[in-house]
Amino acid sequence: MALEPAVIAPVVNHPSLPLDDPGGLELDPADARAVRDRLERDGLTVLAYRFEGDRWCTGQRFAAYRALLGRAFDGRVLPDAAANPTPPPFFADLVGTPHSVVTAHLVDEAGHPTLRARDEILTFLTDRLRPHPPGR
Repeated sequence: MALEPAVIAPVVNHPSLPLDDPGGLELDPADARAVRDRLERDGLTVLAYRFEGDRWCTGQRFAAYRALLGRAFDGRVLPDAAANPTPPPFFADLVGTPHSVVTAHLVDEAGHPTLRARDEILTFLTDRLRPHPPGR
């Protein structure tokens, strides 16, 4: 989607695919170059979140995004202890690891790291998507 000109506020939360390659991005080389070039050309930043011990969205995957996108990648890692300890059954039983930063593992308490992440995302989207006066 980052190649679509209308996308001006890219956010990536716990990217998990491909499941069989912890450091993979599921992008062919031409698309990867096109995404990197588009972000650089348009001055865009990709905001991304994951939990430190997430076995589906690994540190290797974030490293791959960082290697591809450089300073355009703003990857943020929350400690596993910040995850909601009682997520819905699917996440508790099948996912089995802190994973969904702003949904299933969100803790809706003021000042909590996951709530701050949600608010950072909302601020990022608001700042990028709000119309700006001409010349600004």
